[in-house]
Amino acid sequence: MRYFFYLLLAVLAITLYRAWVVLTNSLPLYVDEAQYWFWAQNLAWGYYSKPPMIAAVIAATTSVCGNAEPCIRAGSLIFYPLSTFVLFFLTRRLFDEKIAFIAGLMFITLPAVGVSSLLISTDVALFFFWTLALWAFVRLLKSDAWLDWVLLGIALGLGLLTKYTMGIFFVSAAIYLFFSGRWHFFIKLRAWVAVLIAAAIFAPNLIWNWQHHFPTFQHTAEISNLEQAGLHGRSLADFFVGQFGVFGLVFFPLLLIVLLNIKRLKQLPYSGLLLSFTLPFLLLISLQALFGTANANWAAPSYVAATVLLAAWLVYWQHRALLIVGLLLNIFLVVGLYHYQTVARWVGIETTTQNDVYKRLRGWDEIGQQYLALQAKYPNALPLAEERGVMSELTYYARPAGLNMISWNPEHKLRHHYDLVTSLDGREGQEFLFVSTDALPANIPAYFATTEQVGELAVHIYADYELRYPVYRLQNFKGLKQQ
Repeated sequence: MRYFFYLLLAVLAITLYRAWVVLTNSLPLYVDEAQYWFWAQNLAWGYYSKPPMIAAVIAATTSVCGNAEPCIRAGSLIFYPLSTFVLFFLTRRLFDEKIAFIAGLMFITLPAVGVSSLLISTDVALFFFWTLALWAFVRLLKSDAWLDWVLLGIALGLGLLTKYTMGIFFVSAAIYLFFSGRWHFFIKLRAWVAVLIAAAIFAPNLIWNWQHHFPTFQHTAEISNLEQAGLHGRSLADFFVGQFGVFGLVFFPLLLIVLLNIKRLKQLPYSGLLLSFTLPFLLLISLQALFGTANANWAAPSYVAATVLLAAWLVYWQHRALLIVGLLLNIFLVVGLYHYQTVARWVGIETTTQNDVYKRLRGWDEIGQQYLALQAKYPNALPLAEERGVMSELTYYARPAGLNMISWNPEHKLRHHYDLVTSLDGREGQEFLFVSTDALPANIPAYFATTEQVGELAVHIYADYELRYPVYRLQNFKGLKQQ
């Protein structure tokens, strides 16, 4: 286990360094992170835009160390090392310990993993459950052991509770089994038991969606923008360029070269298996980008098998220089993103809205304190807002008052999670503090006896970028039926 020990030391050092960055960078929560934290205060089997795993992870970490930003993000620092070790055992089973070590080192230093390690997102757990499922799948191809089939079912079910794109694993597995001539797996009792286990684990989320008229499925369809007519070459180009930032400036073009070199691919053991768990995900999300829109990270699980494939290719054909350059560039890119502000100060470059990649996270902690100061003047008022970002950030940074946030939604639309879990019904006579993104919406005065602007939440971040939200006191809510 010499190579595993080397990987253990590397992962430990990298994780400790990333933990130090998270503890010291003072980055406020991004809108989605703040929303996930709010979900974690009210655990359920589903939420408007995501299955429940992200909320469960945050609830687990915050139950141990509290609600500070680093603790909310701690799941990333736990799951990525775990994914790396599972990837090591997966690769070792296919090849050897040296290739397994290289694959693990490549994975933990991927740009997508490095950047995501500072935040908490659904990709964190999705990577782990995808890798765990692939490891179980590789094991059962040789062992056919009940334990491996059960592990596969559990990993698939938990993956589906993390992100619905876990379902592409079934497509990849079916493609591999079909083209490798293992058709008997389709009628194998143990395979269907694994499917039933996955379905049983996923069923509570389906039931929750059914009870709430399938909001998560509707949201997933909406963000894909597949209803837009025509082809979107710019969207596909943006997605393609984004893969350099996901897999690496060297590793992504190398992967493309490997995929095009059919002769060498055929010589590489298990290339069919690894391609089956790389290409379908990547191609499906590419098509989604072409016909609608897709973020660069949406195809991230493709790079689990791709990492193993590329690590084996680099070792088999002795491309040590390419491996070293690829690793160093990935590390340099991630470290640069971690410390670019410090470096900018050293070389005399002023940080501006054009070069600050974290600008959308800044200022919300101060906005929350300003709201609490205003709330103290009107203790009977409830916070009210219409925009998801405002509500998400204030539920966290203006707590405990922010936890009482109500969505202004007189038409009972379903635009975000706050529309789903808050209501204006039965609040006649209530006083509100409405945090607006602009002037008071024209439809509001008719619902209240009086309205007046009582303050403004404002933070100046850069010369050309600031947060500014006027706050209105709305008294004596007349109720929705009055209009």
